Amino acid sequence: MPVFNAERYIRRAVESAVNLPEVGEIILVDDAGPDNSLAICQRLEQEYPKVKLFRHPDHRNHGAGATRNLGIRQARFEFIAFLDADDYYLPNRFIKDKAIFVQCSTIDGVYGATGVKYESDEARKIFLDAGYGYQEFLTLTGMVTPEELSEVLFCCHPLIVGEFHTNAITIRKSLFDKAGMFDENLRLRQDIHLWRRMAAVGSLAAGSILEPVAIRGVHGENRMINQREQAKYVDYWWSDLANWFSNTPAIPKRARMAFLHAYCHYRVESRPKLEGCWALLAYVGRKPSLIFQPMGFFDLNLFALFGRNWLTLHLTSAKNRLLGALRKIVAC
Repeated sequence: MPVFNAERYIRRAVESAVNLPEVGEIILVDDAGPDNSLAICQRLEQEYPKVKLFRHPDHRNHGAGATRNLGIRQARFEFIAFLDADDYYLPNRFIKDKAIFVQCSTIDGVYGATGVKYESDEARKIFLDAGYGYQEFLTLTGMVTPEELSEVLFCCHPLIVGEFHTNAITIRKSLFDKAGMFDENLRLRQDIHLWRRMAAVGSLAAGSILEPVAIRGVHGENRMINQREQAKYVDYWWSDLANWFSNTPAIPKRARMAFLHAYCHYRVESRPKLEGCWALLAYVGRKPSLIFQPMGFFDLNLFALFGRNWLTLHLTSAKNRLLGALRKIVAC
């Protein structure tokens, strides 16, 4: 549990976990916030034998990624779970996870659903105005196999959409050896960066996705709803993932293609037209069947590059009519 400016919430977070039978220890890592969090953590460590408090050696602020990494290195048990200091677990947090790990030794992680608690009416308005209403119940819309999960997380699964929150995943510690730790250069979104890497090289199973196992507290200080702050890290987030996928040899083709699908779309929308064109052609060259989908990936990214105008509409229409005629000829 990384702790930064959480004096109002940290006790609630700790006490939501301390009596759960599956919890062997609660690792608090102070990240040098300016409030009274450290003193509260020290009291919690004295009150509860399960609570262990750590600090960065220089007692300075390092961000959530580095703070979680310090906690992971201090962990004594085989399984790792996370909890943000302003959030809390529900009593069912580990029931489904434990059952899955007991049944299948090849599963590396289990994820579940997360709900939301608004700490004020103002926080609710900020959250909804920022466009995060779809995250009031954060989960996947259906069950998928571990092999399919990358397609969901990179938004290219044909049927299932969704995401899971950091509070609702339990990981076998050995998976960090394959996927790496949290990226300490990312002050935001370092958690979903890691989950995409883990989904590619590990076996993550769906647990309680219909019933929440944790609650995320939404208040005015949440950095996740600061879109300007998030925008600072988007390009690095994608380019670093691209570097990791390029240099990690053991990634299954299905997961690699899911990343390339999403990365292509990002480059089409965010880069100069020439680079976007090259990205689209390079990806379609790997998967030519995309051209044959009327109003599919190729057509929509072409519109993203050049807009919906007379030329692009006529080109895609002519292409789709020609492909339709060819399909009829083949069928005959």
